[in-house]
Amino acid sequence: MKTKIIQSVALAGLLSVASTQASASIYNFVNLIDTANGTITGTLGNGNAFAGNPGEAGFQAFDWTVGGLTLTATGSTAASSAFAYLDSGNAGLGVCKSLTGNNQCNPSNDDNVTVNEILDLHFDKLAKIDFNQVVFRDANHNIINPNIEISVNGGSFSALNLTSVQQGTDFAFRTPDQANQFYINVLSAEAVPTPGTLLLLALGLVGLGVSRRKHN
Repeated sequence: MKTKIIQSVALAGLLSVASTQASASIYNFVNLIDTANGTITGTLGNGNAFAGNPGEAGFQAFDWTVGGLTLTATGSTAASSAFAYLDSGNAGLGVCKSLTGNNQCNPSNDDNVTVNEILDLHFDKLAKIDFNQVVFRDANHNIINPNIEISVNGGSFSALNLTSVQQGTDFAFRTPDQANQFYINVLSAEAVPTPGTLLLLALGLVGLGVSRRKHN
């Protein structure tokens, strides 16, 4: 009986870690907008609640859950609020300062992240982003490696190393000059195991070891 209990504890620990260490969550904003592949919830720019596939639209905030990891997107400017903007035509996620009544960017060319605008991505659990796997596009919707800045967990902004892996719950992005305005096209994030999950892994491994010794 004790052996079965030990095996159950071990299995629970290992399964928990396995689920936490699943493959990365891929947030493909182009597929979300252009091919209606994905569902989000949030508040549109006009204050209406939204749930479903958005197409092109501006949001006060929206949530998108992929692989058990929830991303919340918001936009702001250096002086006031703004909108997280999903732009169609192979563009991605940007920021817009002003929307029309039907939640479209006004003017239409102010829908990416430009000078004095901030795009904030918050995750519901500790996450790491491999920026080798992030795709950015410019104002003409071409893939670029922009010179942009990042703030992690409310820290100071600094130049983003596009080959880095960064960890946190809150990632804010901005551009220092108009030549590097950008959209986030595709983003890959992965949940980081918590200390409690690692403890379950340790218990699982210990339990399996004890179970094996009892059978030998």
